[in-house]
Amino acid sequence: MLLSASFVPGKALFGAEWWQQARLSDAGGGTNCAVCTLGVTLLEQLSVIHDKPIEKVFDEICGYFPAEFQSICVYLVNTYGDELIAHIVKDESADDVCHNTGFCTLPTCRLFTETAPATLSQAPSFSVWSAAGPAKIASQLKAAAMQKKLQNLGLGETPWAWIEALIARFGTVHEPSEDVDNDLYSDQNTMRGAHWRGRDCDDLNSKRHAGVLQGSNPFIDENCNGIVGANGQGQSYETLLCGSSGQLGVIVVGDSGGAHFEIPPAYLNASAVTPTTYSNLLGNLLDEFDLPQLSGYTGYANTSEYSSSMYKYLRERNLCNHRDFQNCAVNGVRSSSMNGGIIQAIARNVTLDQPALLFFELIGNDICNPHPDINRMTTPAEFLANVLESLNYLDHQLPKGSHVVFIGLAPGAELWDLLNNRTHPIGATYREVYDFLNCLEISPCWMWMNSNATVREAGTTRANELNLIYPQIIANYTFNNFDMAYYAFPFADILAEWTAQGGEGWQLIEPIDGFHPNQIAHSLMADYYYKSLLRDHPSFLGPINPNNTQIAQLFGDQGGY
Repeated sequence: MLLSASFVPGKALFGAEWWQQARLSDAGGGTNCAVCTLGVTLLEQLSVIHDKPIEKVFDEICGYFPAEFQSICVYLVNTYGDELIAHIVKDESADDVCHNTGFCTLPTCRLFTETAPATLSQAPSFSVWSAAGPAKIASQLKAAAMQKKLQNLGLGETPWAWIEALIARFGTVHEPSEDVDNDLYSDQNTMRGAHWRGRDCDDLNSKRHAGVLQGSNPFIDENCNGIVGANGQGQSYETLLCGSSGQLGVIVVGDSGGAHFEIPPAYLNASAVTPTTYSNLLGNLLDEFDLPQLSGYTGYANTSEYSSSMYKYLRERNLCNHRDFQNCAVNGVRSSSMNGGIIQAIARNVTLDQPALLFFELIGNDICNPHPDINRMTTPAEFLANVLESLNYLDHQLPKGSHVVFIGLAPGAELWDLLNNRTHPIGATYREVYDFLNCLEISPCWMWMNSNATVREAGTTRANELNLIYPQIIANYTFNNFDMAYYAFPFADILAEWTAQGGEGWQLIEPIDGFHPNQIAHSLMADYYYKSLLRDHPSFLGPINPNNTQIAQLFGDQGGY
């Protein structure tokens, strides 16, 4: 392989456990082959769309990236550009370019097997790139100077050192990186900070954070909900307006479905790429390509009419719940890894905090992995043992009066039915994308993103078996500090709701990965869970606070987020 062994974008996207498995089994060039093929395809498409010579596209592309990434881009262009361009100008497809340059090593692993790939036959004429290379960004930098520049930028001795260190953190640390008082809350947004759990209103005092029981001083906002001070009689507003209101936080633990994984669709859509497309790349990376602030569980931000979340519903019922949310979901997690630091990242003290409504969602990774092997799925016995271990931990962490809602595994085989014949933003069909990733053994889900119906059905059968474990636990086990409920993953219900509004099923799936629920789906799922709990378990939602109007009048947005 031509790329450094430390080049690991897949780890950031699908999680440390997925990456560990993929590294053990990737074939035909693995991640490096996929990155080369997708990257060359995008560059060739940009050349055609903008009617520019390919060398000019290479010259300009690094300027599209934020400053933190430009040196890395320049390094790639300077190192591999000559060889790639030499093949691109021969009108080779991206598959041919990446096989002929050694990034891809297995002839059968090709992206464009049915769809005609983009080539440069319609691009403007130009001369072959000389061995000396084009006028690249920062081409005047010699090797030693570039190394010094990277070090000055905090990127380490190689272009990958900084990103590698950052991504390594994702696999092992699931707590805020900037947390001065070590209370698991932060006043910074990214890296498991305030996008993931309520903003810390005092990062120098570990006794002040969302969800904590309020102390006796009315002029200190210990629970960070923005309700502070006293009335003319010296009575605490917190006590008067929230004291007996039944405050309840929202927590989700689980996988990328709960974290709301999303690769921005424009990243691989040449017709949508502009000089600002990648401007938030660093922010996306620091949030592990997740959108917890828009998740159907913990979302607080508003981007469209489809922005519902369970946190918003509980806050609407009781404004004293302001900021009391935690998203502890991690990309790539399965039941066996929940107890390796995932649930331990929950910031809840059994005696010092308010109760919580906790969603336990593992929607796919006990079925999904990159291996072409049915036997890699979690067995029902393993699943039972893993979930019970998590619940026993939670019983010593969640305050009494909490609730745990299990969310079943998703009907993943429906992904194939909805998407396989549709066109991916990169220009191939989803069937081609799925088969390409499976051939390289780096697919996030070999079982369900698979053209073999028998394999897909085996995954669904096992998922149904694992889903039966949750009702068995509810029927046979009790815990001191929480009660439990179970809901099957509601894809059929939200699909019916969406189609009734005139939509189509594929519009509920993230377009780049063709695998995760998108923003519309997250919002519809939140609506479903709220209505279902209101019908079946209204106590899980806490009472409606009769003081909400007065709180809004006195404290406005309560400090925002």
